[in-house]
Amino acid sequence: MPTRNRRSNIVLATLTFAALAVFTPASASANPCQSEWTKFKTFFDTNGAKIARGVCQLVNKSDAVAAQKCVEDYDKAKQKIDEALAKYNDQADDTQWKVGPRGLGEGKWATGTLLGQRTFAGAPVLSDSYRLELQRTGGKAKNQLKATVCFLDGDGNLALPAANFTVDPGQPNYDNTFNGVAGLTPVILLEKPLGANGHQYQIRGTRGAEPTVVREARELSTARKNAKMGQ
Repeated sequence: MPTRNRRSNIVLATLTFAALAVFTPASASANPCQSEWTKFKTFFDTNGAKIARGVCQLVNKSDAVAAQKCVEDYDKAKQKIDEALAKYNDQADDTQWKVGPRGLGEGKWATGTLLGQRTFAGAPVLSDSYRLELQRTGGKAKNQLKATVCFLDGDGNLALPAANFTVDPGQPNYDNTFNGVAGLTPVILLEKPLGANGHQYQIRGTRGAEPTVVREARELSTARKNAKMGQ
């Protein structure tokens, strides 16, 4: 091969490799919930983290105007999210929503039998913390029920490292509280080897109190209103 052509092929191969490195998402392999996000993107756009995007970006605690906007934005987002959670709570078992993820409600057990795979997705967490509980309540399956817990941002990216746990007849309960999750969407993937014998289970997600930044904004906003009334 002529030297000139050989150099051209080397340059082309180098550019091709560089292009692949740029356009291959680095987080794809690191985000076990990414495929679920992509598959059910319409669901997440309607019920997911984009509802809460930009809520309460208060930085300056002495800025009463920003505090008032923080409270107003939070309350508007909370109304939409609570409406979604109310719908989830009305459909809290496997007889509903056979296609797509199940909506994980608020503080209410969702029940079912896992025969293969299942996805649960909550509304954006309007709190700094989120408690997830899963209990194996029965069933004939002897193998483990494996679960992956993700917290995704508005673009479906993994905002925290994914958490993994298992339950089985000998260790039937899981209970964990996640922190630093305000505005993120919880997605829980459940799976077992496909078969007729399943795990009966119940799962529940519960958010904590209002985020600290919102509570501080309310206090600042209230102080400002009281000061105006006292003038």
